[in-house]
Amino acid sequence: MKKISTLFFGIAMLLSIVSFGQTPAKKPTTASGSCFSEWYGIFKARGSKPVTDGTHDVIVTVRGEDNTQCLMGKATVQSGKIVPPLLIQKQDGSFEPASSLGKQLDQNWLATQNKETVFDVTDGMSITFYTTDKDMVKLFFYTFVSEKAKANKVAPAPSALIKN
Repeated sequence: MKKISTLFFGIAMLLSIVSFGQTPAKKPTTASGSCFSEWYGIFKARGSKPVTDGTHDVIVTVRGEDNTQCLMGKATVQSGKIVPPLLIQKQDGSFEPASSLGKQLDQNWLATQNKETVFDVTDGMSITFYTTDKDMVKLFFYTFVSEKAKANKVAPAPSALIKN
């Protein structure tokens, strides 16, 4: 029981209520529709190396009904699981707890999740967390994305290789 209450406390720390005057999210400006789509597409296409224990740079995507924000952050991983608190990078290079976003996990959504796997990192990504204001939050451990596959070299015409 202590593990479950610690887990709930950790989730609350990951996304909590306090807001520090974050600027409103901007509409996506990328041609493909959103920064989330681009990050998700890269991870689905390339895959990821296993995320090791330690504190890592992450992309924090926050998707709302009509906007998407992708933020720089740091997350700690231990035994393949995210260990709160999640940190968000500020313009001056400093980091603050994710509570500065003013988000909190939807407790009704959380009650439907497997408490043992909710913080798992799979294929370099977290699950999608749902907030009380209906935003979706997902982490991408971008330093672990697999390298782009190398293309095969196409053979030239026989006349280019055979001279006699």
